[in-house]
Amino acid sequence: MAMNSSNISEDTFYLRLGLFPLSLYLLAHGIVIFLTLVGNSVVIITIVKNRLIQTPNNIFLCGLAVADVLTGLIAVPSAMFVRVVISQLTCRAGSRPFFFVPAFVFCAVSVGHLIVITIDRLIAVSSPLKYHMYITKSKCKFIFASISIFGIGLGSMPAFGGLKHPNQWVCGNVPYKSGAVAGHSLLIAGFTPTILAILLCSYARIFVIAQRHLKEVSRRRLTGMDVDRVRYLESKSRMKATVTAVLVVLIFSICWLPMSVKLVVDVLYDPPVDVQFVYQTIVEILSFANSALNPIIYALRSKKYRDSFKVALSVLSNKKRGPTVGHDSVNRNISLSTSLTTGSSFGL
Repeated sequence: MAMNSSNISEDTFYLRLGLFPLSLYLLAHGIVIFLTLVGNSVVIITIVKNRLIQTPNNIFLCGLAVADVLTGLIAVPSAMFVRVVISQLTCRAGSRPFFFVPAFVFCAVSVGHLIVITIDRLIAVSSPLKYHMYITKSKCKFIFASISIFGIGLGSMPAFGGLKHPNQWVCGNVPYKSGAVAGHSLLIAGFTPTILAILLCSYARIFVIAQRHLKEVSRRRLTGMDVDRVRYLESKSRMKATVTAVLVVLIFSICWLPMSVKLVVDVLYDPPVDVQFVYQTIVEILSFANSALNPIIYALRSKKYRDSFKVALSVLSNKKRGPTVGHDSVNRNISLSTSLTTGSSFGL
């Protein structure tokens, strides 16, 4: 029979890990949090401080970075606390699900941004001349609001799972599974792979269109017309930005698909507590690490971003510096990139 928290001492509070495993646990998550906060803060500062690169696509990337920062600030510490601490607060059905809500909310928001970025790339590649008619800053604001509502709605579902039996003790091998939590787990487990598959198929279509445009412009470029050269550079920039977006989606898939498998396993099978904790920890670190990897992708794909990274680091470290050659160089590179691209990402 399942335990009721009324049978547990009110002052119950202990850690489920010893000193050494706890140190490894904190170190692994600490590295993820540090890289997430630093890398995504640089992305946000780079876009906010440079109006020339505040294109709709970069604004969407900035929104994704904000979700990742919030993941590092709120979702990861919250999940760490509830996994490690055994207490009335962390082990009651009425309170435990709330600790996982931030992770689900920010994951859903990230998926929403990936969908929007994919649509943005499709429009930029297939209809470059009409891009600025379809994607405007006012529409971006509406999209942000919609993504936030979607994320909060989907991510908050597990919080209501334990309200029927709020005092139920749910830590350890307890035969208790809320219908709402189980339903949400299966929904996420099926929703995430399906959306990612659709996104990857969409990018395959984008690549076909982009390659066709690039070949057409390349043939016209042979005439030596300056206009065709500019269009050629625009096509190359859109292609590079699209490749970067594909890498972001692929990394997200690699990091989050194991979580989908875990959610199904948790619903259908009750493994030993120690085994469950090990695979949960591995899967959760992998999924949270996704928030730290996006800035690394940008840095590997763009010298301009690497230069901006150095400038933004000086801002983060509160160093008072006057205008430098490096800063001016970054601004000139960004200006040149903006003049040649249509909705590109850091000129990626």
